[in-house]
Amino acid sequence: MIMLTQSMLYSICAAILLAIGLMGFLLTSDFLRKLLALNVIGMAIFMVLIAAASAAPNAIDPIPHAMVLTGIVVAAAGTALGLNLASKIARFARSIQNENSTQRNKTVSVEKVRSEKHTSDGKGK
Repeated sequence: MIMLTQSMLYSICAAILLAIGLMGFLLTSDFLRKLLALNVIGMAIFMVLIAAASAAPNAIDPIPHAMVLTGIVVAAAGTALGLNLASKIARFARSIQNENSTQRNKTVSVEKVRSEKHTSDGKGK
């Protein structure tokens, strides 16, 4: 019977998270879902680093733990930046869409006025 150690369990969970994150990133087209999938991939990498830190039975290496803590902070900042960009892109797209619909409405109203003027000129002759 195979005995699972903590580092083996972390490695297996990291592989599963990596597979889920890659599948989510490659199969979706929505920006927010891709950002979430990248966060899942990042957590898988953090788990691998933690598993590597406790590979020796009696000694735990503090360097990978420090790298993971730094990575968590960087991932949070990157996620905030990505969400901010997504918000600004959505706002810009809505303003462009509103601008286009306003122009279409003006064009339709000008054409309607011209057609009404043309029909009234034709009836008066």
